[in-house]
Amino acid sequence: MRKIWMTLLGLASLSLSGWARPRLDAASHNWTGEFKPGGQLGFSLRVVNRSKEISRGVLCSVYLQGKKIGQAYSNADLPAQGEVLLEGNCFLPSDLDAEVQKRSADQVLTLQLQPYRVPDLSPADIAVEQTTEGMRWTVTVINKGQAPAPSVPYQLFWDGKAIAQKKALQAVAAGDSYQFVYQDRRPPEGGKHKLSCWVDPTGELEDADTSNNQYVLEWQANASKPDLVARGLTLEPETAVVGTPIRVIFELANTGEVEMFKLPVSLKVNDKIEVEKKFFQSLAPGAETNLTLTWVPTQAGEQRLSVVCQGAASQPKVVNVTGRPGYKFGAFSANVPKRSRQGKDWVFNTTFKNVGSLPCDSVRATLWADGSRVWSARLDQPLQPGQDATLDLRWSAEKPGKHELRIDITAQGAKADDGADIRNSYQVEVEPSNE
Repeated sequence: MRKIWMTLLGLASLSLSGWARPRLDAASHNWTGEFKPGGQLGFSLRVVNRSKEISRGVLCSVYLQGKKIGQAYSNADLPAQGEVLLEGNCFLPSDLDAEVQKRSADQVLTLQLQPYRVPDLSPADIAVEQTTEGMRWTVTVINKGQAPAPSVPYQLFWDGKAIAQKKALQAVAAGDSYQFVYQDRRPPEGGKHKLSCWVDPTGELEDADTSNNQYVLEWQANASKPDLVARGLTLEPETAVVGTPIRVIFELANTGEVEMFKLPVSLKVNDKIEVEKKFFQSLAPGAETNLTLTWVPTQAGEQRLSVVCQGAASQPKVVNVTGRPGYKFGAFSANVPKRSRQGKDWVFNTTFKNVGSLPCDSVRATLWADGSRVWSARLDQPLQPGQDATLDLRWSAEKPGKHELRIDITAQGAKADDGADIRNSYQVEVEPSNE
């Protein structure tokens, strides 16, 4: 695994022999917003592929003190010497006041550039069962990335000492999980122990995020295995709206005879993991605890929710998520030509109107060319109901031939509501330059 790190003071490339990888460079970057604890920063970044290799999409991740706080990506392939504009937001944790006070974003935040469509293997759970032959480890690994992983190399540790290093020759598709079993035949040891799994310890795979490649379980040897019950799933507020955070409250009960020292919980939406959190607390035999996860719905319609902790799943709860009300655009026009000439600069006057019942905040027009974002512009003020506005987008074709242009008009919270956006596509034939 290899990453390319770029601080706001410069870009440093890390190389690893054995396989080629695109060299992504930040040609320009910009931060907007107020840099303070609990605040939100917007960022834009023009990324250039400086190598001869095609980059399978581009991902920019923002880190603060090693913690990922935001990202932006382009799913389209970026050819050699091609460039793409990335824009996104990051949220500054409110508990890191000392790190950001009297400092600038340039001094604190770190950006990471890498291809987007790569695998991201992460161990998510270790379940241990004592048998007559020793201990049976069942480890769950999730591929959180955007591409399949060809295999699962891993190493297991007992109280920090490596006890096994193997490779599962099993491809794991993007979004899927894989379980492998390790039979530990060593003589059992009483007391509390730390069991851990490290995926891809020698760095032989391409991985989108190496910070999530380890998982640690605090475990106590006992003749009985722990039993968990997840139940009582409720939502606050009960009405779910696209883009609005919801508190998912549930109860965990330890019905076994072994004390639990860590509670890794996942929230599944339509059987797909959307939220993961580790609760570092103990749960004694017979004890119960109420826990909370935060979920932000991204699409309208019926959604099926359940929480899972070490194999124990709650009864699914069906939630009807409504679209964000009152946001709707109309009366769209843009002076996009059907034919152009190579190298000719165009300014597209993009006009639209708020035909909804609520003001639209953070209204943005984005121009895409052949699947890559090339320009965007945003209104400085909210667009009131009945008002229209015009934003200018710029484009110049570097290559002759047919090009597909798309213009998106979005507002805060509106992009997840299918009825609120405008997406217009155009086919432009570009003739070669006469020079």
